[in-house]
Amino acid sequence: MGTIHMTFKQKIYESLKRRIITNDLHAGQQLYEKELMREYGIGRTPLREIFHELQRDGLIEILPKLGTKVVSMDLKMLRETVQLRKELEGLAAELATRNIAPNQLDEFRQLLMDAENIDTSDSEALITMSEIDGKIHEMIYSIAGNDQLIHIIRTLLDKMTMYWFQVGFSASEFQEQFEELELLYNAMSNGDSSEAKNIMKRHIDHFAELIKKHIF
Repeated sequence: MGTIHMTFKQKIYESLKRRIITNDLHAGQQLYEKELMREYGIGRTPLREIFHELQRDGLIEILPKLGTKVVSMDLKMLRETVQLRKELEGLAAELATRNIAPNQLDEFRQLLMDAENIDTSDSEALITMSEIDGKIHEMIYSIAGNDQLIHIIRTLLDKMTMYWFQVGFSASEFQEQFEELELLYNAMSNGDSSEAKNIMKRHIDHFAELIKKHIF
């Protein structure tokens, strides 16, 4: 029974996280317990536990007497997130290049092809590309083989993706990011861990610059 309850709670956590990241629940939006309890068919205690998880992820704020709301992008937080993610993503790419197997390279190539074939005029294009981008990064984290690194870096990826949606990027802008991931694929195919690290760090820098461009 406990396992079923946790699985149900985890599904709701993942649903709320995805809605926040993709701006379905937008920056600054108030999250009302009663509405979400009714929508998801969940009790107050497990919902509050989910809220605390989302707060630890840096996606919501729980303010005493003021309620719970989705975080808004903060330039200081963006700068700090980029600084951390740049170094950790670079390390992950370096480690993954040393460990990657031929079938994993094939999977990487297929994801790049899937992204290339997306029609950017489709209403779901941005979400689809975000999911593919996430799969590529998750694959690299997994292949890197460092559990502590994975735990830290996943939260940073979620934050950066949320910022992307909050500033209102177009699908065509997102698709450009895959050109750099193509270079990363080539470096990993050649077993060049140093080049893979540098490409990934440039990729994160470029991502951040595009976000800043939309803000100013």
